[in-house]
Amino acid sequence: MKVLFAVWELVPFFQVGGLGDVAKSLPKKLHEQGVDVKVILPFYKALKLHKQQKKEVKKFNIIYDGEKQKVVIYQISFLDEKIPVYIIKNEKWLDVPTRDTFAFYNLCVYEILKHNHLDWVPDVVHCQDHHTGLIPLLIKHNNLKFKTLLTIHNLNHQGKSSLDVIKRMGMDHSKCRVIQWETKKKQINFLLEGIIHADLVNAVSPSYAKEIFTEEYGCGLDEIIRNEGQKISGILNGIDYDSRDPVHDKNINFNYGIDSAIKGKHLNKKFLQEKLGFTVSDKIPLIGFIGRFESKQKGLDIMHKIIRRVNLQKFQFVILGQGEVEWEDQFLWLASFYKKNVAYISVFDRRIASQIYAGADFLLVPSKFEPCGLIQMIAMRYGTLPIARATGGLKDSIIDGVDGFLFKKYSSFDLETKMKHAVEIWKNDRKKINEMILNAMKKDFTWDKSAKEYIKLYNKLCSPSEIS
Repeated sequence: MKVLFAVWELVPFFQVGGLGDVAKSLPKKLHEQGVDVKVILPFYKALKLHKQQKKEVKKFNIIYDGEKQKVVIYQISFLDEKIPVYIIKNEKWLDVPTRDTFAFYNLCVYEILKHNHLDWVPDVVHCQDHHTGLIPLLIKHNNLKFKTLLTIHNLNHQGKSSLDVIKRMGMDHSKCRVIQWETKKKQINFLLEGIIHADLVNAVSPSYAKEIFTEEYGCGLDEIIRNEGQKISGILNGIDYDSRDPVHDKNINFNYGIDSAIKGKHLNKKFLQEKLGFTVSDKIPLIGFIGRFESKQKGLDIMHKIIRRVNLQKFQFVILGQGEVEWEDQFLWLASFYKKNVAYISVFDRRIASQIYAGADFLLVPSKFEPCGLIQMIAMRYGTLPIARATGGLKDSIIDGVDGFLFKKYSSFDLETKMKHAVEIWKNDRKKINEMILNAMKKDFTWDKSAKEYIKLYNKLCSPSEIS
């Protein structure tokens, strides 16, 4: 099985969100399970190659916006040189992201496939999110024989652009029924095109795959998704157990495993309390939050309300996140006013993140929606119990009262009620909490399981009887 993995970010070279982690970890596990996988992404100026040597593979020209553009393919080594990574260079359209960047990148991938510029023919082109949403369209409407899988990481990020990009790509939009439907707005929706034209589509958790069929979670695409429903499934993401391991994590002061988890977490909590200037006490619950400040998704409003509402002498909160300035200011004010009980760190730092995972008693994940979520999995790996909303991948990865806590309704009241319930158990039944900590640490969130599910989809794509 040969798979071309098309992305726009890849750890450690370029990362904006969780997709960069997926692009590193999933191909690694696919390779270990016998898949011949190659990764391709744009060569941005922001791409950090570190000490990686790049080797020129191919030069070719394409026409974009009526002009001939020179494109260079470089290969860099990745994961001990087991997985080839190809980066596509063009100074005009790919150096700095613009509204044309992804259209140009998609056209480059199509031309590479059409002319076999890699001297390697994949069975499946695995596209990730809206950044690669036009690849299935280009393949299907130019009658190339490659099968396509589109993975939706977040339906809210759709990649809308001017319909003019279709003309600049040299395509006739009159042949495409979906683009015709979009002409009233004179926009093209990259993710929508991918959903319509990919042979199979998956979301990054089974629950999210079901949720996007509804108006509440469908982000305006639910009607189309329901129409395409027979080809949509869900596969839960994993986390990299090699880099997220409390036994070997160099960022924490006291390493620990399952056998030493209770003592290890106690020592790391004490260290974190001292570092943050909090009262050092095992009788006060230390509750963390790690995430982007995106008010439409991450539940910042209800978290902010409960911190303002509870008796802070009985709680300690540490917030690590950045994004919307309004919310950065709100949490900065809280931390400056309640210095002994609230800490806010606005610049993401992997070291302090690990220290929160290791030292906190609970981690808040109050998301309005969550396609998968990696934060709760990492927290559980470190024995920190998530208090999360029962949505998307959170619902798929946490069992309420067994290895974490879930609340259903998106409201500050429900979050506060569940948080106080968790703390009550923590105060009065440490045996139960310790059992939950061990249950959380024993959960299997490795990428091995996910890779097996993706291989099933690849095999389904390549079986003529399975895909009409």
